Amino acid sequence: MYSATFTFAKGEYDDAFHQRDQAIAEVAKSIPGYLGEEAWENPGAGLISTVYYWDSLEAL
Repeated sequence: MYSATFTFAKGEYDDAFHQRDQAIAEVAKSIPGYLGEEAWENPGAGLISTVYYWDSLEAL
């Protein structure tokens, strides 16, 4: 299994950020070999991460 992680600081974001975030998710899901994603938040550090998973390095 292979993954790509996007981590960012929790905050308020503009429409462009949300559009880009949605585009990343759509592209990730469209790649053959996509296995899923999960998100987590670290309140102490103020960070949010989304991790996308694929079944092979080639898919990633």
